[in-house]
Amino acid sequence: MRIKLLQAFATTLLLAGCGESAPVKTTLSALSEVQKDFDGRLVMVSGTLRTFDMPRHYWIENDALDRVALEGAINFAPLVSQTVTVRGMFRYDTEVGRRIEVDELVALE
Repeated sequence: MRIKLLQAFATTLLLAGCGESAPVKTTLSALSEVQKDFDGRLVMVSGTLRTFDMPRHYWIENDALDRVALEGAINFAPLVSQTVTVRGMFRYDTEVGRRIEVDELVALE
């Protein structure tokens, strides 16, 4: 598992060098495992869209429950419980946690 994660991260770094405007395609597991390395990078990642209403917030997660909060002016509500691909700026802060400032959200189902 650790080797696969390292391979995914190495591939991610190679893709990142292909251009600053191109998002880095990665996984929620990689974002959880090496979150500091992705801070400030444009990413593209897939997962299941979830929500909680008090206070209202959204996130994506995988089967291993690796989670990243979603922020932005996009209407997330219609896609809750669906598998989605998110594109946006990844941010990590020890106080706030992992989040993506979403500029694109696409349903995969």
